[in-house]
This record gives sequence, structure tokens and C-alpha cells, in this order.
Amino acid sequence: MSGYGGGPPGYDPYGGSQGWSGYGGPYGGSYGGGPYGQPPGYGPPGVPPRSGSNGSTIAALVCNIAGVLLCCGLLSIPGIVTAAIALGRVDTDPESARKLTLWSWVLFGLSVVLGIAIFIIYLVAVVASDPSYDSSGGI
Repeated sequence: MSGYGGGPPGYDPYGGSQGWSGYGGPYGGSYGGGPYGQPPGYGPPGVPPRSGSNGSTIAALVCNIAGVLLCCGLLSIPGIVTAAIALGRVDTDPESARKLTLWSWVLFGLSVVLGIAIFIIYLVAVVASDPSYDSSGGI
């Protein structure tokens, strides 16, 4: 042979079975750790890989819980429910979980907007009812 890898697949000029002991390769050997000689981290054949993470769902759940505890946001309660249902469906029905997460964020946003509007109305009512802000009053 010429010296540059001249040999059949799986041939190791250094005496090992695959060239890199312990790693295996595409022409045989074992990766060790996975079923059916598969690399670790892969599921059995026929199982689809896990879709994206559920970070947005967890964030929506935490924000809605904070909205209920800190601002008494009534719309955050359904937001908590939708985020919890979405968290349960992330692995089984990812499309439904994505829609529920979106609804949870919408409910959180509406809760924040409603809270700000109520706060502004409260400030206007307090300023209007206080006689010390009246410009016609004298000493």
C-alpha cells in the first residue's frame, strides 16, 4: 500500500480494531452506553427527536405567577393555567403547547396593561379628590 490509509474500511494499521479504541465507528464497533450500539443520547428507532426547549413556557408561568402575587392581576390566573397545560404538552403535542404558551404571554401582557390603566385611574381619582391641589382655594 501507499502509506496513506490504503486498506479496506475498518483496517487499522496500528493494530486496534477501529483505530480509536473505545469510540467505535460507522464500520462496526460499539459506542457503549446506548441501546443497539447507538451513541448515548439517542432514543430507540422510530421515536422522533425531542423538539425545542420549554424555556418560554417556564418563563410565561413564572411571569404570570409574579403578576398574580405582585399586581393582583386577575388575567394572570388563566395565564398560569395555560402555561401549566402547555408545560404538560411540550413533549406530547408541541404545536398545542406553542399556542398555549403564546396565549399565556398574551394574557400576561393584558394583565400588565390593565394593571397600569387601573393605577393611572387611581392616581387621577386621588388627585381630583384632594382639595390641596385646587388652585382657587386660598389661605
